[in-house]
Amino acid sequence: MEEVKLEFFNPTVPMDFQYNYRVGPCIQKLLDGFAEKKIYGSKCPSCGKVVVPPRTICGACNAKMEGFVEVAQEGTLRSFTVGHFYLEKGQLKKAESPYVLGLVELDGVDSLFLARISGVEPSGVKEGMRVKAVWKDQVQGDYADLDHFRPA
Repeated sequence: MEEVKLEFFNPTVPMDFQYNYRVGPCIQKLLDGFAEKKIYGSKCPSCGKVVVPPRTICGACNAKMEGFVEVAQEGTLRSFTVGHFYLEKGQLKKAESPYVLGLVELDGVDSLFLARISGVEPSGVKEGMRVKAVWKDQVQGDYADLDHFRPA
């Protein structure tokens, strides 16, 4: 069998700009919860499904979702990938060490939540493992407040 040699290219796209983005009431509720180290989702009044991040329309039955519910901070890792590169200002850069991004099914929630998984070597990460949210010490109502999930 012939050995395959992988080659990488390093595209650069000028993306060094800042913009304001209105998040809307659902994501604002999620961020307000993060400021209190809580996770909020939407619960469908028709079919009962709970989703995180919250949204206005149920993806399962198309009913209007009204109100928010606090959800568990523990769950099950359903899928993951190990990253070795990242994109910064349009430039592909090699990470200092491999990192894990996972899809977490929080307890009682019917959707998957994308988050960084830490506290375990990438080789030790397994689908089905139990994980728990880890918050930054100082929270501000920002996406970065929920720092990562670790094994529970």
